[in-house]
Amino acid sequence: MEDKTNIQPVIAQQPTTQIVLDQEKRTWWNSLTDKQRQLIVSFSIVLGISVVAVIALKFASSQVRNVIANKEENESFGEKQHSTWAKQLKMAFDNDGWWGTDEQAIRQVLRAMPSQEDFQKVQTSYRKLYKGANLIEDLTDELKATEFNEMLAILQSKPQKAKDAGQPIYNPHAWAKRLYNAMSIYYMGFIPGTDEEAITAVFSEMKSKQAFEDTKQAYQSLYATSLVDDLDGDLDWSMDWRAIINKKPNN
Repeated sequence: MEDKTNIQPVIAQQPTTQIVLDQEKRTWWNSLTDKQRQLIVSFSIVLGISVVAVIALKFASSQVRNVIANKEENESFGEKQHSTWAKQLKMAFDNDGWWGTDEQAIRQVLRAMPSQEDFQKVQTSYRKLYKGANLIEDLTDELKATEFNEMLAILQSKPQKAKDAGQPIYNPHAWAKRLYNAMSIYYMGFIPGTDEEAITAVFSEMKSKQAFEDTKQAYQSLYATSLVDDLDGDLDWSMDWRAIINKKPNN
């Protein structure tokens, strides 16, 4: 009789490579179709080109701005007065590195501009000189509200067109606004003060006592208060404003 005790069962060995293949198929890249892979590759190429293009465009734009700024800078030393005024305003903002802004210098520059059209050209020159900077925004940032309103009144008192420049300035309402703002300053947000230089600038533009009288009426109409009383209260003994007005001719 045949002895079956030493007979061992034969276990079929399964290939292990199938497991490795299945694991590889589970990775995100291998799980994609050929069409999906091609789409991703194409998108990556386009994205890379786009990034390079944006960088190149920004670099080119920066270079163009530098060229424009240098050209405008050179013209500020020549006969182009608008770029000179733009540069003087920026220097007044910087104030030689000192804290604060040189308001008197700003006032002088604005008074020197013959017309509102000239101011618009100065804005254009300022943008070119300082690579897109906005002059109105910088004026707003650098000046107190009352100072900005005073500067705005100076501009509003000028003729709109350059061809009308040189005509005598007679604008009692603008003078009244400038005087009011000059006497409405608050230092540190709560300490009342007076801009005597602004008041002197207004008085210098008044060519007669009648001009002052007309300004008094405009002041009363605008603010329902007396210009004389406000001048007395703010200037007190610091400025003899009556003496300045009394030296002017009647008409």
